[in-house]
Amino acid sequence: MRHQSHWTVTVTLAAGLVTGAWAQHGGGVHGGSGHESHDFAADSATHSSAASSTHGSGANFESRLSNNTSLSSRLQPLLPAGETLQAAATGFKNRGQFIAALHVSQNLKIPFDQLKSDMTGTNHDSLGEAIHELRPELTSKLVKNNVKLAENQTKTDIEESHEASETSGR
Repeated sequence: MRHQSHWTVTVTLAAGLVTGAWAQHGGGVHGGSGHESHDFAADSATHSSAASSTHGSGANFESRLSNNTSLSSRLQPLLPAGETLQAAATGFKNRGQFIAALHVSQNLKIPFDQLKSDMTGTNHDSLGEAIHELRPELTSKLVKNNVKLAENQTKTDIEESHEASETSGR
């Protein structure tokens, strides 16, 4: 009986740890359709509470973007001429989705306003769906690869801006 009790506790703890890690990282691997559902990381100011802010639901991610000067300076060259960071970010679900859209716009030479319109409009297309609609000549594999590239670029932007803010705060 005692052995079964230890086994139950072990299984319960393992399931809790796996579920917590899975939820914290956006619910799993992205499917072939190019959907992305997480924000990759939290701003340097909220890094310690990453689990509570991964979807940008708590604090306003648009204002957090402008408050993170290191990230803002990395993103500014990706913005359309004359567009502010906050204006460009308006309407996106989270910071990761917005930054990935900026990268896709640059990488595939898709006008950002068109990409934003597809992703934030009435149908709320995923990044992959928006790419496919705006560049129908691309194969599904190329769309998927470009979504992954943009996600990796986004992750790098966030990580490096976090490292820069930690270094400057020392």
